[in-house]
Amino acid sequence: MGKKKRSRDAWTPPLKSAERQAAETELRKLRAGVRQPPLPQRRLVAAIFLMAVAAFGIFLVLWLPSHSLVGDLRSRGVTVAAEIVASPRDKFGGPGNIRIRFDDPKRGSQETALSDWGGRRPAGLVAGSSVSVTYDPRDPSRVLTTKWVQNPPTMTLPMLVSLVLAPVLLAGAIFLAIRRHTVLKASKTER
Repeated sequence: MGKKKRSRDAWTPPLKSAERQAAETELRKLRAGVRQPPLPQRRLVAAIFLMAVAAFGIFLVLWLPSHSLVGDLRSRGVTVAAEIVASPRDKFGGPGNIRIRFDDPKRGSQETALSDWGGRRPAGLVAGSSVSVTYDPRDPSRVLTTKWVQNPPTMTLPMLVSLVLAPVLLAGAIFLAIRRHTVLKASKTER
């Protein structure tokens, strides 16, 4: 019996791994001038979405307590004249924690800081002058100028910035999610 002679034509190369096939496909595309657009990562989409949620949360943290404070002071607040004890500036040059002193009929003389409204404090108050304030008799530390209780600012800069950023970031997250889906769908159809 004779030995079987192997022919060179019957030889088949070993199978390539999926990684190797993908790398060769990418190399062929690069040589042909076809370039796949960058794929937005899931963590980038999630991070931008979470930043949108955080911006809206900051808006709510600034807006809800401020409106609650104004509502409480309108319903049960007591209006008195207060002396401005200190009117410092913060590091950005805006009004800082303005300290006032007023007389409460039940508790006597009270010294406290004016509450902020949506991250903003009233400007133009000078130490030694007086201002009309409305305070909560249950908690005298909750105090605003009477002008702000009657007609509070519509929007403060921190509220506006967070309110503008929230939908912009949400739109960016949605755009990147759609882009990711489109790129993945296109790469599946090419294979």
